[in-house]
Amino acid sequence: MPRFAVVDAGSNSVKILIADRGDDGVFTPVFQNTVTTRLGEGMHLGRLREASIRRTLDAFSSFAGFATEYGVQALCAVGTSALRSAENGQELISRANEINIPLVAISGEEEARLSFNAVRMDPMWRNCGALLVIDIGGGSTEVIEGHSQSHELISRQSFPIGAVRLTEAILKSNPPTILQLQEATNQTQVAFAALDVEGASYAAVGVGGTFTTMASVNLQLPFKDPAIIHGYSISLTEVELQVDIYSTSTIDERAKIAGMDPARTDIILGGALTLKLLMNHINLDKISVSTRGLRWGLMYDRFSNYQFN
Repeated sequence: MPRFAVVDAGSNSVKILIADRGDDGVFTPVFQNTVTTRLGEGMHLGRLREASIRRTLDAFSSFAGFATEYGVQALCAVGTSALRSAENGQELISRANEINIPLVAISGEEEARLSFNAVRMDPMWRNCGALLVIDIGGGSTEVIEGHSQSHELISRQSFPIGAVRLTEAILKSNPPTILQLQEATNQTQVAFAALDVEGASYAAVGVGGTFTTMASVNLQLPFKDPAIIHGYSISLTEVELQVDIYSTSTIDERAKIAGMDPARTDIILGGALTLKLLMNHINLDKISVSTRGLRWGLMYDRFSNYQFN
């Protein structure tokens, strides 16, 4: 079977997925890995920091090694919010290509399309009908409307609100102050003001680390278990409860919460608050969780019909 790899360089973490494509077109994962590099650290100032670039390149270097080790025949790599927004994004692209990671920056609209594709092609939601996909990343949030049976989207919108961006720009104290929480709430509500979606009309699915972490906390899992988390539903009431907990606790206190991802203790409030305000804005009372994000959409998109010369 042909073997492919995709790399997703997000604002908080970089991920690799290596999968085999069967004769039926179904991809079977062979290897997956996630490294928290905080590429979007300091991005409210407009530039990628050298330390963030180096951490990301280190991860890329290990990913290139995995691709060789697993006999990958073709690889593609994309960068999202931090890369496309940074004044010096081309520097990372050039340095990544030098170590055989063909990195390209994609637009917010393309990011939304790929995230939707990841959910639409998933057997769990392939026949659900009207579908709403929400992707809360480190630097941006994507909201995508469509139908599970069609690759044509109804709408796709990208907002400059994300877990890392909100934390670094506003939620700086540990724990945040009441004024910081008010400012973060106001800025997020302003960002979503133009979003006109009736959430109750759709099967809603969330992708990204905010969702998987919140599901893991709800279930009080000692670690993330995709087999349990994938398809798990979180209610608005449960989201609001987690926001209340994170907004009044220190980073060290959050780290002791069962199910908490150690790499997200400082930014989980930014992601959870974004989700709470978005669900309230679009009248959404629950949302399912997918553990298969943009990288799966990228795999389907680039390699479903890929032919070797």
